[in-house]
Amino acid sequence: MCGIAGVFGNPESDLEVKKMLAALGHRGPDACGIYTAGDLSIGNTLLKITGDMPQPLTGIGALVLNGEIYNFRELKAEIGIKTDSDTELLFSLIETGVRKGNTPINAVFSALSKVNGDYALAYVCGRELVLARDPSGVKPLFYCSGERMEKPEIAFASEKKALACTGRKAKPFPQGGILSFNIENRKIAEKVVVRSIKTKPPEERISVEKEALFHLKAALERAVELRLTSTAGIAFSGGIDSTFLAAIAKRIDPDISLYAVGLPDSHDIAQADYAAQAIGMKKNLKVHFLSPKEIEAAVPQVIYATESTDPMKVTIGLPLYIVAKTAGEDGKRVLLTGQGADELFGGYSRHEGFFDQGPDVLDREIYSDLENISTINLERDDMVTMANSVELRVPFLDKDVIKTGLAVSPELKIVKKDGLYTRKYILRKAAEGLLPPEILWKEKKAMQYGTGVQKVLDWLARDSGFSKKQGKHIEKYLMQVASEKRFGFVNER
Repeated sequence: MCGIAGVFGNPESDLEVKKMLAALGHRGPDACGIYTAGDLSIGNTLLKITGDMPQPLTGIGALVLNGEIYNFRELKAEIGIKTDSDTELLFSLIETGVRKGNTPINAVFSALSKVNGDYALAYVCGRELVLARDPSGVKPLFYCSGERMEKPEIAFASEKKALACTGRKAKPFPQGGILSFNIENRKIAEKVVVRSIKTKPPEERISVEKEALFHLKAALERAVELRLTSTAGIAFSGGIDSTFLAAIAKRIDPDISLYAVGLPDSHDIAQADYAAQAIGMKKNLKVHFLSPKEIEAAVPQVIYATESTDPMKVTIGLPLYIVAKTAGEDGKRVLLTGQGADELFGGYSRHEGFFDQGPDVLDREIYSDLENISTINLERDDMVTMANSVELRVPFLDKDVIKTGLAVSPELKIVKKDGLYTRKYILRKAAEGLLPPEILWKEKKAMQYGTGVQKVLDWLARDSGFSKKQGKHIEKYLMQVASEKRFGFVNER
């Protein structure tokens, strides 16, 4: 996990990239490197988790990677390479493709088609720059292209603030996208080459409950196993998603730490304590009691991290920010969360209405949720965790878990009986035997309410003179904080 940045088409690209990497220092405190060739520079700030390979890697071309390739040990055995670095493995796959005569973008596409991972990367070869992002957009990537200094250019970075510090406005790179840029004769290639590795809806469905349970359990157990390291912890709220992950992880690492935050009298603290006790992990639970003062102090940090004053982003991002901070101070570099379970298995109340319109309607909505999960949830979650140099990992968005989840019939995701809905039905059934019924079938409050953060922000906004009756009082308070801190890049479009 790390931060990446680059500029193509600017004679001062190396100086520009150095500025951008300085803004990304929190994402990679262990090392920093830059590769420059003429008017092109790419760079990396490194957070060591898998292997100890400095970036950029260079050969025929050069590569910077932000992310993890979880099946790299299987792939390295398959191609016969000796390495403890997933970055080196991916670089070898790409360079092999180039040596065989493939174009850089096709070499990247071929390599990424083999991997199971979360990543954002840049590969340069000659006058071609290839950018790519994982299918779910777990790892963030932003880019811009246009005319500066009377020359065409492309710039990219892991966070918008890195581009903003050099006067650039950025847009999110498409999740599952692979784009190739070429600058020749003072022009960006008129037709940018585009490939996609997005997960497609399955052709065959799993409608038998027993079969669905078998495949889902196997995929999720493997996803958790691939993401565990000696420095991993779990963001734990005591709900079905995080408790299921904890119960699976316990089988692999009985000592894995669970991190819960909330006001002393909050729902999430009580629920986390109860759930940890129920699955025999009370000794693993580490609780951080929030105070209004601590929440107030964290508000500008979360605004800066998320680059937004959107109340939803801040109220959800704030407790996760403090969870990551707590885990980081405890020596953890990886944090597993249950993000993606609601999108994949029909966990939102609005999914009930789509289910009533028909299974196909719910199917389309779930697929739409997954197509937009990066901009709605994942970019926020990555930025608040990486603000504390802690890597976010999401087992429910594993490549094989998504394939299995999309294949499961919608009638197994939401069940309606006697006018009552059971959301995420198949996921709850998959956890039977690991979790007690009172956790399996219980609905949980959203994080911002369960931790008490929403209540405190409501009070802070009113205490700052913003009337709740006049509307948007929390947003006005957050905008005031951003203005006082002079976060000029916040909410740029």
